Amino acid sequence: MMPFRKIGFLGISCLLLAGAAAPLWADAENPGDYLHSRTYIGVVGTSVSVDNGGAFNGLNYSRINNPYEIDLIPALGQNFGFGVLMGHREEAWAVEASFWQSNHNATFGPGVVGSVSGTSVTFTQQFQDTATYNSINVDFKRYFLTEGQTQPFLSLGVSFPWIVVNNAASDVNGDVSSLTLAGLGLNLGVGVEYYLSPNLSFFGGAYKRWASFDEFKGLALQYNQLAQYGSPTSDEGSGFNFAVGTTLGFE
Repeated sequence: MMPFRKIGFLGISCLLLAGAAAPLWADAENPGDYLHSRTYIGVVGTSVSVDNGGAFNGLNYSRINNPYEIDLIPALGQNFGFGVLMGHREEAWAVEASFWQSNHNATFGPGVVGSVSGTSVTFTQQFQDTATYNSINVDFKRYFLTEGQTQPFLSLGVSFPWIVVNNAASDVNGDVSSLTLAGLGLNLGVGVEYYLSPNLSFFGGAYKRWASFDEFKGLALQYNQLAQYGSPTSDEGSGFNFAVGTTLGFE
């Protein structure tokens, strides 16, 4: 379940962004625009990557001391995914909510994992499994050249990403479970949308996501603050993403 403080952060962020955009919507009316008002749904294909210079370098791990649990934080390979979206546009501005999901190769090590007692386990070979990257996003878009059917845009928004890593959590009894890492992100993107008609469009964009992952859930089945070990330790899980998709609108 999404931690309540993250729900609150997303809610407050969306309200602030909406409040900032509201007067701009009112001032952006142009009688010559190709379209003026549009509610829409859509599907999207994605290319998602997570930088391996932060938390996800394949050498970091976290642990709980009571009861004892080790959680491996892997490096994630780039992969393709999918998403769904819904939004509303008024003149040159739009607000959009979306869900993205992609599956990735997850690797850890070779490396050393230490325990609170001072003992350690050495991974002489690389641990390999899979991980699923999920993200709920809320973005605001500003369109340009709005008199034509081809319209570039800039987007800015917030996201709640969570990553489920298979077989990455283990306790002293040898029980193994999936590991969920949860965080917050800021999205900045640029793209272009082509309107075949006011109700049908195709778009593509490139997006930079700055994200941090500060909570995890493993065998304990509840979220805990991420206390990392390894080298170097970091909660960063930023990445560069691409998306292409289509939308169906209702004026």
